[in-house]
Amino acid sequence: MAAGRRSRAGTSAVMRNSHGALVIAFSVLLAACATDGAGPDSAEADTGFLGSAGASLTAGRPASRGASAALGGHGDRRRGYTDLATASLSRAAEAGPRASLGDDGRTVSLNFVDADVQEFVRIVFDEVLKESAIVDPGVSGKITVRTVQPVSKASAVELVRNVLQMNGASLTRSNGVYRIEKAAEGRRGKLGDAMRVFPLQHIDADQARSAIQSVAGQGAEIFSNKGGRFLVVSGAPADLNAVEQVLASLDVDQMAGMSFALVPLQDGGAQAVAGELTQMFGQSGALKAVPIQRMNALLLIGRTPAAVERAKAWIRRLDQAGQDERKVFVYAVQNRRAQEIAKVLNGMLGASSARSGGSQEPASRTAVAPTVKTTSASTDGGFVNPRVDQVFADVSEGDAEGSSAAAAGAASGGRSPLSRGEVAVSADLSTNSLVVIARPDDYRLVEAAIRRLDVQPAQVIIEATIFEVQLNDTLRHGVRWFFEQGNHGAILTDANNGSLGPTYPGFNYIFQVPKARIVLNALESMTRLEVISSPALTVLDNQTATLKVGDQVPIATRSAQSTTNPDAPIVNDIELKDTGVILSVTPRVNAGGLVQLDISQEVSDVVETTTSSINSPTIRQRSVNSSVAVQSGTEIILGGLISRRSETGRSGLPLLKDIPVLGEAFTSNATRGQARNELLIIIRPVVMSNQTDVLAVTQEIKARMQGLPAPARGNVVKAKY
Repeated sequence: MAAGRRSRAGTSAVMRNSHGALVIAFSVLLAACATDGAGPDSAEADTGFLGSAGASLTAGRPASRGASAALGGHGDRRRGYTDLATASLSRAAEAGPRASLGDDGRTVSLNFVDADVQEFVRIVFDEVLKESAIVDPGVSGKITVRTVQPVSKASAVELVRNVLQMNGASLTRSNGVYRIEKAAEGRRGKLGDAMRVFPLQHIDADQARSAIQSVAGQGAEIFSNKGGRFLVVSGAPADLNAVEQVLASLDVDQMAGMSFALVPLQDGGAQAVAGELTQMFGQSGALKAVPIQRMNALLLIGRTPAAVERAKAWIRRLDQAGQDERKVFVYAVQNRRAQEIAKVLNGMLGASSARSGGSQEPASRTAVAPTVKTTSASTDGGFVNPRVDQVFADVSEGDAEGSSAAAAGAASGGRSPLSRGEVAVSADLSTNSLVVIARPDDYRLVEAAIRRLDVQPAQVIIEATIFEVQLNDTLRHGVRWFFEQGNHGAILTDANNGSLGPTYPGFNYIFQVPKARIVLNALESMTRLEVISSPALTVLDNQTATLKVGDQVPIATRSAQSTTNPDAPIVNDIELKDTGVILSVTPRVNAGGLVQLDISQEVSDVVETTTSSINSPTIRQRSVNSSVAVQSGTEIILGGLISRRSETGRSGLPLLKDIPVLGEAFTSNATRGQARNELLIIIRPVVMSNQTDVLAVTQEIKARMQGLPAPARGNVVKAKY
């Protein structure tokens, strides 16, 4: 089953849409078991029903109604489900208390939505369990957890342990007191993750966990304790909806004492393998195999665990056909653009083909596939998007071109792996999916690479403050000299030390929070600081964020006049030039939290032209281009750009100096002095890799906007008991 999951992990979106077919097929199977026992034609009969009803399922139609009727009245209301098609709890439940005790005082119901960890622990232990608990202030995060049915107090404690584990904390008990501490390495939920608790009445938790692994999706996590009576599932809401609907059909009284498993297939077709299993086990009734064609999986139900394991062993043998036959696979990309991954894979395939001596096709042939409206049947056992069939119409040509490489590989003892003529990769833009034509063993290698590439990109919020410092007598040599002579603990770096690399003359400072603010307060006490701009940008990893605050100024780039007609007008070519504050930042985040920033900063204004006769303004600008590597949350200062601005004055005798022409004789122009300013830029990148980080940064920014002191990130007020 694990191998099957690896082969179909990329098709998680397809499997989410097919859980309705699994519910209907299973319901019909149970109805047959209740009335007929074990018929030899059960697999074929269920398959026929699945083929007609499963194809008509839609995401908005409750698939559980038909299932409830087939199960003999075991509907969703008895189990606490309100709408299995959407897996949504009733509005009354959402508006009810967060945690409550049952009437008997032995069961607990939980209903938390985006609750703070500290508040969650306080309510559960103080108000419900009546237990003493000590909470580490460093434990933080948001929790969404709902129990479909009341659970026992012991199960509630185990549930809290799993919830805290997913938020990077641990739960221990010593001398009758629970301790919640920050774990050394805790798992953090992804953006949009939620958690639900599914109590089990008739089926084993371990078997249920194995069965729903394929339905839950690639990013879901499932927790179960041995011999326990509930499952804790965390993942995307769509995955939780699929799990809830499948468990509602599996956990019924007809399944008491039965063993079951959901086995995805790698290469063979579900219908064909189910038919062969039916012939092997005959009419003994020891095993029933239901093909789920939309998932290309088999649902096995047996009277004993040995029968199910024996069927799994036969499936592993039967699911080996067609290893030398190329098939079509579709991988639903979750976090990146499909064309980006396709470009990387095609480059890898081209390099592999070159190393193996085979012919290499142009990389552009299968880089990006447009949407093609065609319909055709798929190879049995493969997942085909019909829109991309025409994209691979030239595959036979690629086979012919790669035949010489295949012959060379055969002569050397085997074919070359992942050669261009045998593996084709394309991106379907409309569904953001990758379409791969390959042999099953080759596809497993390609899929492993896709999984490593298809990761959720981090987000980086960049807080920047751009201001000018007026240089007076104390700062006459610049801010750098002030820092060096004043022993303020700043780290000064030049361009050649490897830490910071400015490409424009200047210097850089690195400060740890909050030293930068302290130094700025010191500067403000001795000179004038003028804030030019203070933006906050959020950008994805390896993407460029640009901020422009200013005007577009028309600039004359060329003038022309007719040489044959002296009275012809002068024609000017005008170009609009951006002026003001222009900031461009490209962050690159590594696994250790180090952020490399490519910074381009420009501050420009318009002055009157004094060096040219063209009637066009002059753009006076100051710019900094720098590459900086700092840890998340560290403030850096870029500076060293000093400008001089002369101040001139006109004086003369009153009244006489204003006489046209003659007034110049009674007027004198004098330079009063030069104003010197230094441009400084403070940049603070903060990496947001999960929902907890996003909420913490959002709260911090809101507090600043409201004029309140920002709470320390990661620290929450300690709960008292």
